[in-house]
Amino acid sequence: MKTVVIKVGGSLFDLPDLSARLSRLLIEFEYARPLLICGGGDAANLVRSWDQSYDLGKEATHWLAIQSLMLNDRLLCELLPNARVVSSRAEAAEVWKDRKIPVLCSDAYLKQMTETDIAPLPPSWDVTSDSIAAWVTLTWPAEELVLLKSVDLPRENSLTKLSQAGLVDRYFPNFSESLPSVHWCNLRCKDERAQLTTVINGKSFHIRNATGPA
Repeated sequence: MKTVVIKVGGSLFDLPDLSARLSRLLIEFEYARPLLICGGGDAANLVRSWDQSYDLGKEATHWLAIQSLMLNDRLLCELLPNARVVSSRAEAAEVWKDRKIPVLCSDAYLKQMTETDIAPLPPSWDVTSDSIAAWVTLTWPAEELVLLKSVDLPRENSLTKLSQAGLVDRYFPNFSESLPSVHWCNLRCKDERAQLTTVINGKSFHIRNATGPA
């Protein structure tokens, strides 16, 4: 059974019906092992404001921003009663075994994974939860990465173009040659059926329809 990393964008955490939308989308992955990763949103923006006020330095702000994701991890577990925070593959395996959904604590996982062939993420605001999710996809390893966003995928959809448009972070294109696949979903869409768009190595895509958020 394949593992699918699903990154929940920080911009989605103000959706009143986020729980319902996520629950409907997760039905699409009932025959996979979904691993949720939270974006930062307002929590990470608070760290940005601290950095502007105090000039904390790259290393400090990098880890404070990553630690801020834990707030959204806990919130997601309140919104999804069958979700559980995990920090390792072993813990995720136990959660999947109980037919629950693991929410990965990025801070704990990144600090554990010191011996890997994948280069560590640099301490920079160019690196956000998009790149963290990509890094987790490669080091887990997982077969797919799904990015849940607040906008539709534009026509110009290479990873470089997405980065230039501010739709993924500036470091994300570094993974374009190594990621197995990247899927995109606008979780704010008003249609009754969500559209999942699959970007393959940032070079080509195909579209499939799936039952999803209204």
